[in-house]
Amino acid sequence: LLLCLLFTGVLSFEVSLQRRGVQCFGEDLSKGTLYVGEVSTNDKRPDYRPLSIRALFKDISVIYEKANINHDKFSFTSTDDGPHMLCIENAGQVEVWADVKILTGAAAKDYSNVASTKDLRESERKIELIKENTRQIHKELQHIREREEEMRNTNETIHSRVVAY
Repeated sequence: LLLCLLFTGVLSFEVSLQRRGVQCFGEDLSKGTLYVGEVSTNDKRPDYRPLSIRALFKDISVIYEKANINHDKFSFTSTDDGPHMLCIENAGQVEVWADVKILTGAAAKDYSNVASTKDLRESERKIELIKENTRQIHKELQHIREREEEMRNTNETIHSRVVAY
């Protein structure tokens, strides 16, 4: 079940942000992965905008940033493999609860437009979604294989140096 949840690319949760507090959440994305996020507070007063959100690549490159909000929806496509972070900051003077929804890969794509433009039946639309999930899983597995090969090569190099020493 956990493996199935990881590959669906859907994550939704509620987080408590202390006054002047920051919470960051990270995920290792492969190149070309679609990332859609939505953040909102439970306080819907239009004049109360305590949140700032920032999407980062490798903790240094800002991909997306928006301040003074109580609700925002955003998306980006990763341009490189590696860790991507979503940071939410509460600039207010009181604790705030934020609802966070993150979609990645095939789960982030909107297939309702595909159904209307291609005149697909519901079952065909589901097949398109399954195909996209399969492509995403294949892409993730290739990325894992490449990382494993790099680690193996490093391990063999260290081993040969230790044996020679």
